[in-house]
Amino acid sequence: MQSPKHKNSSRRKRKSRKGKSLALSSEEVKDKVIGLLEEANRLIQEDYELAQEYAKRAQRIQMRTRIKFPSQWKKRFCKHCKIFLYPGINCQVRLSSTNKIVAIKCSECNGYTRIPYYRRTEEKK
Repeated sequence: MQSPKHKNSSRRKRKSRKGKSLALSSEEVKDKVIGLLEEANRLIQEDYELAQEYAKRAQRIQMRTRIKFPSQWKKRFCKHCKIFLYPGINCQVRLSSTNKIVAIKCSECNGYTRIPYYRRTEEKK
């Protein structure tokens, strides 16, 4: 019978990952995420699956690093099924002048997102 000292010696030791990962600043990460989203936006008409993969990768980086998307890109994801939306290809966009909303309907999950918009009134001098 082996002693407890020899029992643990057969296990592999874990190697530390010090110095292996590259630490990027938040601005560099934000530029990388926006670059992925712009590439997805450019490719969505040619290769739908690759564009969705780029957008999913950008969203995973964004969630992992806890940076905020600019508002123009934040509204391009379906709130229900989390796919990248492109008007005319996988979503419909409608404007309602009476309710002052932008209604976005995802064609994958048929979910609606309503975003209010308002006219800015200039102050009279």
